[in-house]
Amino acid sequence: MTTKNKQLKTQFLKKQLPAYIKMASGLSLVVGTMGLTAPAFAQDAAEDQVEEVIVSGQRASIQSAQDVKRNSSVVVDSIVAEDIGKLPDRSVTEALQRVPGVTVGRYTNNDAEHPAAEGSGVAVRGLTQVRAELNGRDVFSAASGRGLSFESVPAELMYAVDTYKSPSADMIEGGLGGTVNLRTRMPFDADGQLVSVSAKANYGDQLEETNGEYSGLYSNRWETDAGEFGILINASTSDLATRSDQVYSRPYMPRNINGDDVWVSKGVDWRRNDHESTREGGYLALQWAPNDNTELYFTAFQTKHDNVYDENAFFLEGHNGDQALVPTAGNDWVYSANGAMESGTVTVANPAQWGLDFGTSTRWAQNVSKTTDYSTGIKWSPDDHWKFSADLQYVKADARVDDYTLGLKVIPAQARMEGIGTEKPSIIIDDAYMSNYANYNLGQAMTHFERNEAEAKTGRIDAEYDFDGAVIKSVKAGVRYSEKTGDNINTGYDWNTRYATWFGFDKNSIPKVTADQAADYLTLYSFGDFQRGDVTVPANGYLYSSNAARNFRATTDAVNADCETDGAWWCAGSVYQEWDRLENPDYRNLQEEKTVAMYIMTNYGFDDLAMPIDGNFGVRVVQTDNTASGTLVVNEATVDGVVVVPRSTEPLEAKTNNTHVLPSFNLRMQATEDLYVRFAASEAIWNPSFSDMQAFVTVSADIDEETGVIKSFNLNQDTNPYLQPMEATQFDLSVEWYFDSNGGMAYAALFNKQVEGFFKKTTDAYAIGDYKGEATWLDNIGSGDINGLEIGVNKFFDALPAPFDGLGIQANYTYIDSKADIPLNTQPVGGDTQAGAAPLDTDRSSYGQLPIDQLSKNAFNLVGMYEKDGLSARLAYSWRSKYLIAWGGNGFDPDFNDGLGGKARIPVYNDDYGQLDASISYNFLDNYTVTVEASNLLKEKTVGIIDQNAAGDHVAYSYAQDARFAVGIRARF
Repeated sequence: MTTKNKQLKTQFLKKQLPAYIKMASGLSLVVGTMGLTAPAFAQDAAEDQVEEVIVSGQRASIQSAQDVKRNSSVVVDSIVAEDIGKLPDRSVTEALQRVPGVTVGRYTNNDAEHPAAEGSGVAVRGLTQVRAELNGRDVFSAASGRGLSFESVPAELMYAVDTYKSPSADMIEGGLGGTVNLRTRMPFDADGQLVSVSAKANYGDQLEETNGEYSGLYSNRWETDAGEFGILINASTSDLATRSDQVYSRPYMPRNINGDDVWVSKGVDWRRNDHESTREGGYLALQWAPNDNTELYFTAFQTKHDNVYDENAFFLEGHNGDQALVPTAGNDWVYSANGAMESGTVTVANPAQWGLDFGTSTRWAQNVSKTTDYSTGIKWSPDDHWKFSADLQYVKADARVDDYTLGLKVIPAQARMEGIGTEKPSIIIDDAYMSNYANYNLGQAMTHFERNEAEAKTGRIDAEYDFDGAVIKSVKAGVRYSEKTGDNINTGYDWNTRYATWFGFDKNSIPKVTADQAADYLTLYSFGDFQRGDVTVPANGYLYSSNAARNFRATTDAVNADCETDGAWWCAGSVYQEWDRLENPDYRNLQEEKTVAMYIMTNYGFDDLAMPIDGNFGVRVVQTDNTASGTLVVNEATVDGVVVVPRSTEPLEAKTNNTHVLPSFNLRMQATEDLYVRFAASEAIWNPSFSDMQAFVTVSADIDEETGVIKSFNLNQDTNPYLQPMEATQFDLSVEWYFDSNGGMAYAALFNKQVEGFFKKTTDAYAIGDYKGEATWLDNIGSGDINGLEIGVNKFFDALPAPFDGLGIQANYTYIDSKADIPLNTQPVGGDTQAGAAPLDTDRSSYGQLPIDQLSKNAFNLVGMYEKDGLSARLAYSWRSKYLIAWGGNGFDPDFNDGLGGKARIPVYNDDYGQLDASISYNFLDNYTVTVEASNLLKEKTVGIIDQNAAGDHVAYSYAQDARFAVGIRARF
């Protein structure tokens, strides 16, 4: 943290915050110290790209990618399209998982509760802080302002995907794991006219639905009296429908059953998610070379991703106290060796009055995101020494989320649970009871809205002078200026319920679903072949129809119309009234960011050595100023209906600025004609997203109910407008052996990354005058040390007799060892929670240091290839070992049941995961290719492991997703 930012933090905490609280409560307060922090920016790709030709076929694609790696001055791995509009995998994300050191997640927004329809989230060398670029320029989504989800970009628009693992000074800052640059074609890449069209049909085996995918490209160049002109137009649209069946066992709570200390799960969930995703992309590129020394260009790129999912769920919720799960009189419970309940018939203490809390829910959500990039520039080389370039860019991004959930409650007296904590937890409930709508009540409703807009204006100027020297080859310098703004609204998840057993109400007296309501809004639902028949779920159950959820407002207005006449005790607060929440300034996040970056870089070479050496060294200096505008809210506090602290809101403006000096050094030694040794060292940063830096602070008073005296003021938020960038020092040592001219290559790399300032939600104690309080928010917490090894080989077996001379193999393996230093928990603050950022089990026991999240210790890719006489085949298997997803995530943060308050923060891991994909293509009539593809051929499940101390490890969930098949045709002229 810079000195100036420390002063800003102190100013806010010691002056502004007490002043706001004083306005609300009339108290004179002085704030003590708390940890805070601030932002930074992004990263352009290196200019010295290898000149490439358009290639066709797996072998040519691999050779072209190896040329990029061999001739680059930095550590880079590339994927080059084996033909126009054809990366080797269906999506950019899935293609990246084949790169050594790169792993792919399987969750939406890293939320273990929500699997992604495709691979989602990329980690490079164990870190998910990966910068995304488009043709070496900053590209981003609206909500984060930092990066673009690779799965949102149509793969058909890509020429190549470069993964930079060591930076140079001329690259835009902002990537700890690395930088992934998405490269599109330019008209001058081809000698003349190019036309390509393709069509594909996709099919998912569980959903049993077929969707289409189409793309087309036209490129040409002409010589005229005014110079050479080129144009390229590329468009793509694709639909994907997929199904995911999910089953969850909830965390185990310490319980005493019949005098024995045991562990009992809070319940089980079953969900089916149907995703419908449409990806559209368009790209225009113009080039003009008026003479041999000058080139002007203009590009326009747009990607739009429209994702809709329908979720149908059944769930049994066990609560604390009188609503906790207990055995029936028969007491047939079976326990593990650790005393964890595995199976048995469950009920509650008073089933006649309360019953089991069983729910069904229907969720409909649509997420539409769009990013548009306009870029123009000039390259000019007036003589043999000077090179100049200037680039202007405008990016506009927007996103919209509408998310609705409607649920029912049904209260059976008992149920039979089996296989709890395994991949196949099952439940048996009386089918006749579940199939009668009159046993249900209209239970709960939830909404979530987002309206996000962001834009950036960027200018860049670079100059390079070639010395033709013996050692100093050239010196390159440049400056980049960017203004980025974000206007984002996120209403959070507004959850309302009419009835639940934990309210303490008698189940017999609440209004039940009427015949008209059942006919208008409900459907009798069956999961059918759930997880391909592996898991037993209730045969039938009522839930809201998908149409009722999609038309949420009309549905809730109708069912709530006569709410008050049916009994105010259950209706109070259940009528959804806040349709104006999108206009509520409390949910708005305004960000303004200005970045100035300057660099100087020297390219050097010792050509006369027995082992020639070349490379670059330089430094990049970046200054970032950020202003986050939002709201500080003091929540109302009452005692016996008397307002002690009134609710108030005040504007909050948080300003940060920081300067980072980022040196880099890259060396390449040619030990022999075909053997290269590389060394790289650099400093890197990763900037917090705009959503993490939202200036929305809430302060709540803790009141002594007996005396009415304010005991403390507590701060609680999921963001921090003063958050600072993460920082890393990184080293790389690698060897590359290009042992034949037909794509044969072997390589090995050792790397180390030392990371500071992870973004973690933490609880800290602080003082307000004579009062002690807690601040719970996102902060820069702890450090980590990552050491790793990458090895790999590519080989085509041309020496084999026909027809086996078309065989080839790609194999790579990555090993990563990490150590994290995250502050552990202190004693309870104020008797309610435990401070710190580390995980806590449900019995308040701690875990010590855990590995860095998202990092697998072992990962490998094995790809078998065949290419001969127009036939091309590929069988690819990717595997990664168990890795930590997060701790205390949604669904894995239960309330403690010891009466002291607070929530557990339980670690959840993704178990080992491997996926087999295949493709076969055949070229005919010179210009046509027919393809057949399959992904997830082994129908692998994504399995989560919940880590608990005394209760032991159990399966937290398993996701069964579609095996997908596709057939397509591609023509090129």
